[in-house]
Amino acid sequence: MTKIIRKIKLRQYQFENGTLVENTFKKIVQESKHFFVSKFDPRVVRGNHYHRRKSEWFYLIQGTCKVCVIDLKTKQKEEFILKDRQNLMLNFKPNIAHAFKNVGKNETILLALVNEVHDQNDPDTYRYKLL
Repeated sequence: MTKIIRKIKLRQYQFENGTLVENTFKKIVQESKHFFVSKFDPRVVRGNHYHRRKSEWFYLIQGTCKVCVIDLKTKQKEEFILKDRQNLMLNFKPNIAHAFKNVGKNETILLALVNEVHDQNDPDTYRYKLL
């Protein structure tokens, strides 16, 4: 079974005054043309859609999420719990439906990097309920 999404572990440095997490994977920066931050409360689901053109990278800044994805071509499905301390970047290619559910007790903060600038007249977002 092939993996539906790519997971990249980010480098973390621990200092006496806090931590620093950095990306060392050049492709993420080179392909990104747009970013957004999504904040959502416990039990709230974000996503439940897919894109035909867009490729997205997600980083969980704060919280705990249930992540659900499905490859629309193969129908292969994957679900897992993502925690902020894992320091993972998740890459969703086109035609991978995805959803995030806040399963923690506090607000979730999610950073997304996208390979194209958002266009309200052509959002390339298609509903697909997963969670």
